[in-house]
Amino acid sequence: MKNLAFFRNVSIGRYIGGDSAAYRLKPGTKYLWLLALSLPALAAPRLTGLALPLAAALAIGAASGLKPGFLLRGVKPALPFFLLAALLQFLFSLPNDVSPVLLKIGPVAATTREALAVLMAIGRTIALMVIIGLFTSVTSEGEIAHGIEDAFAPLSRGGKFIHQVALVVSLSFRFIPIIAGELESIVKAQASRGADFGTGRGGPLAKVRAYLPLFVPVTIRALERAELLAEAMEARCYTGSGGTRYVVYEGIPREGLARSLAFVFAGGSLALAFLW
Repeated sequence: MKNLAFFRNVSIGRYIGGDSAAYRLKPGTKYLWLLALSLPALAAPRLTGLALPLAAALAIGAASGLKPGFLLRGVKPALPFFLLAALLQFLFSLPNDVSPVLLKIGPVAATTREALAVLMAIGRTIALMVIIGLFTSVTSEGEIAHGIEDAFAPLSRGGKFIHQVALVVSLSFRFIPIIAGELESIVKAQASRGADFGTGRGGPLAKVRAYLPLFVPVTIRALERAELLAEAMEARCYTGSGGTRYVVYEGIPREGLARSLAFVFAGGSLALAFLW
């Protein structure tokens, strides 16, 4: 059953309480650092460009009391899907690919260009998972919603639409560990009835094939939870407007310096990624 523990391997959407400088930052500053770490990871043309934002996210997490293993643990459930994506990349060759062939099995050939494309896709995904996991670990649900409201409030006349968007984003982050818990309960129930989960037999492809039929019950459970949440909000007469906010975020003494460092880090990382 140890191999069937999905909830403990989820870092995105789980708020871990703390009292470091990263926790005390204002929500807008946290969103700014989220963009400062994510943009270089998305725009980096080479694997070396992913190292700096990934290392920075792990360093900030360590300074906040979050172990690197906790942030990297969320990558573990995605490993079989990384393998599936790599196989699909090699099956459908890139057009005009004249790079050297690394491995050829029948009509399927793995070239250097395809291998680099796969590594870049996996590296970007891992970096983004770590960065988003760091963000949600030091940012509560209320801060996630309030940060969006503060950033986009000038674009909304009445504020109702922005408030609804902020609520959807915060609930989306919160639903990730909930869905992982639902998947864990369904898999353990199937395994107790003799299903082959977590035994290690058949290789990664067999694991992916075994988990594919679970998307239907997991989706149904997610829709049921969403319906219960909607009914609870409707019972409390929630309309998305007319709400008040009593929370005042004081931030840290050098909040402006933290925001300036975010711009400097993003610009420096992008410059190094394209020039190095």
